[in-house]
Amino acid sequence: MTVPPYRFLDRGPQVAAFFAEVSAEPVLALDLEADSLHHYPEKICLVQISTPTTTAILDPLAAPEVLDGLESVLADAAVRKIVHGGDYDVRLLKRERGVRVRNLFDTMIAAQFTGRERFGLAALLEEHFGVVLDKRHQRADWSRRPLGPALLAYAAGDTAHLHALCGLLAAQLAGLGRLGWAEEEFRLLEQIEPGAPKKPWCLDLKGTGRLAPRQLARLQALLELREELARAGDRPPFMVLGNQTLIDWAQAPPAGRCELLQTPGAGRSVLERVADRVLAALSLAEAVPEPECPRAEPQRRVVLDAGEASRLARLKAAREEAAKRLGLAVGLLVNGATLEKLAREGLAGAGLLKPWQAEALGEAFLQALA
Repeated sequence: MTVPPYRFLDRGPQVAAFFAEVSAEPVLALDLEADSLHHYPEKICLVQISTPTTTAILDPLAAPEVLDGLESVLADAAVRKIVHGGDYDVRLLKRERGVRVRNLFDTMIAAQFTGRERFGLAALLEEHFGVVLDKRHQRADWSRRPLGPALLAYAAGDTAHLHALCGLLAAQLAGLGRLGWAEEEFRLLEQIEPGAPKKPWCLDLKGTGRLAPRQLARLQALLELREELARAGDRPPFMVLGNQTLIDWAQAPPAGRCELLQTPGAGRSVLERVADRVLAALSLAEAVPEPECPRAEPQRRVVLDAGEASRLARLKAAREEAAKRLGLAVGLLVNGATLEKLAREGLAGAGLLKPWQAEALGEAFLQALA
């Protein structure tokens, strides 16, 4: 891996000087590193910012001024921000700081609109610039200090080449007449909102719809206990106890501490720490009145009538033709769920299509819709 030059800034005066230095830059490349795989709740641990000629890695854990300066940059519509796969970062920034990111260019979205099948950052940098990113650090704990040279070099690589990549992709999109399509998606990305906080819910876990109400009551009690343990221990819930362990206990509760400590798939030391509280949670779940136990609602699938099924077949054929003509993935053009809604609603549902989708899919698709 070629290590791009970078500066590591973890003092308030350094940070202030950097933001003053880049205040006149019209375009900045941006990335964040958080610690969601190691702590709970997650937090922003690093901010990487690149101009066309320099890269800085800013440490908000040591210098909170980093996030204050970042807010001003994010909200400034006159400054274009280049990101790659910015969905997670936009949600995290809105949740943590309540700031809307303005004037984005997402190189992952741009690469998809060029028709590339491989649009991850590592694949794009290797293809176009011969830069090989070291993937060993993808799951690193970015909250640990000090950060070694290898981790800092990896972080710098996430933004150092985005200016060049943005220029290349923007030129290709303009040549294809699709830059406006990508820009439409960039604006939608800016508007994405983080999900509202909510407590864990047993029926959100995959495969729990088949559990009986009493089993679901046990699982709910276990999930709430795990959430409490995760927050108290500053560890992601999956690192406290796995979903399958909780489901197994909900289906067949251990008779006592000794049996619980024999649970496969969970560490003995963890089980010893939580055993009494797990048993207490299961006991409370047994006391929940039967009518108050959670119940899985039957899935109601809307069956298309003959006319709607015929329309769906025509829409799929038109989408396939458009995808081949444009060299784009069918799912990028319009996903299956939207296609079914369009089949049911006909032309009345045309508003479900984004403007770029209607243009890309073409007249044949709209005729099939009618």
